[in-house]
Amino acid sequence: MLDITWNENDNLALAVSTGIDSMSLLHMLNTTYKHTYHHLICLHVNHGLRSESKEEAEFIEQYCKEHNIKIYIKTLDLSEVVNRNKSIQDVSRKIRYEWFDEMMQRTQSDVLLTAHHLDDQKETISYRLFTGRIGRASLGINQVQKRNDYVICRPFLNVSKSALKKYQQEFAFRYFEDASNNDNKYTRNYIRNKILPVIEQREDFSTGHLLDLNQWMNDARSLIIDQAKAFINNEVQQLDKVVINRFAFNQLNPLVKTQVLDQLLETYVQQRFSVKAYKEWMSIFDNFEKQSIFHISDDWQFIVAYDKLLLCEDIEFNANSIFINRNEQYVFGNWLIEANDIASPLFVRTRLSGDRIQYYNRGNKHHKKVNRIMIDNKIDIHKRNNCPIILHGDVIIAIGDFWIDSNFKNALTITYIGDDFNE
Repeated sequence: MLDITWNENDNLALAVSTGIDSMSLLHMLNTTYKHTYHHLICLHVNHGLRSESKEEAEFIEQYCKEHNIKIYIKTLDLSEVVNRNKSIQDVSRKIRYEWFDEMMQRTQSDVLLTAHHLDDQKETISYRLFTGRIGRASLGINQVQKRNDYVICRPFLNVSKSALKKYQQEFAFRYFEDASNNDNKYTRNYIRNKILPVIEQREDFSTGHLLDLNQWMNDARSLIIDQAKAFINNEVQQLDKVVINRFAFNQLNPLVKTQVLDQLLETYVQQRFSVKAYKEWMSIFDNFEKQSIFHISDDWQFIVAYDKLLLCEDIEFNANSIFINRNEQYVFGNWLIEANDIASPLFVRTRLSGDRIQYYNRGNKHHKKVNRIMIDNKIDIHKRNNCPIILHGDVIIAIGDFWIDSNFKNALTITYIGDDFNE
């Protein structure tokens, strides 16, 4: 009955609630499947929300003692959550898994087992489908999931609730029924108790098709993820900033665009953004009449110009920085910058610690610090912090009016036009 996804050398921790699902799993692990692992412990969370909670905690503690299984019990105080009318299920789940994280490390356990079953899977798919949580994650529950330094396994995910009831009747072990599961004010309970049973009553309907949909979505997401990874490998430069080929990005399918942004933003900004925000950004990316800089967080921003999209930290391109259009003149502090016919955008900022240029001598690439170049050119100290540093992509191509990369000497004219320091 169990889908075994662990090995005989693993230390298992079972999250047990005393319901029929987790008690069935505990009974199996302590009997038929006892040879499949090295060591077993139980983790029980007493949410303290029902009068039966104390009795359930005492029961599972005594059960484990009788069967020589180590058990750890966590008692929660959710009174503040109840008073604030917040989602008890969301908050308790967060606290519960934070405790699981702690206990998995403390007990040196390898695998956390939960007793989610086939009916839970259908309920979850329905919930995510009906609430519009489509496309950016699986509709269903993953049977195996990596979390921190351990793995979560759900060996009942292909087993129906009716099969577990038959198992319990066969072996007659005790369990507790949570009365709150019948309260349809909770959305998941309403789906489980009201919607799914009605579907099963019709011969031409089957909730089993929800599983087919979940598999189809997982296969489709796998293709989208692969396309996004290929695009990032071929069309995105990832150094101290992210440089995206704007033309190529705009040609992507919208679903792939979303996945590309998800992967890049989770890596660099370590934050997730709404699809609504993405749609607003994509309209800007696709509008070649509009060149802009817009902040997406306190520390990160997108710079949109010509054929590039740059994702970078504010510290690099701050309010005093500019990106320059071709065939126009710009005043940057006390310098006049004229950009001729340049295919890619150029960015102008002041110097940063560690800035250096690269050059070739006899075929070998060398580097030289910008600060050293300023000293060699006898640039006054008061001018150094305001001197324009011009970049093409990630490469510095000009420093003030005294050093310009040989490849850009015909494309740039930089003139010093005044010195406010002496006025």
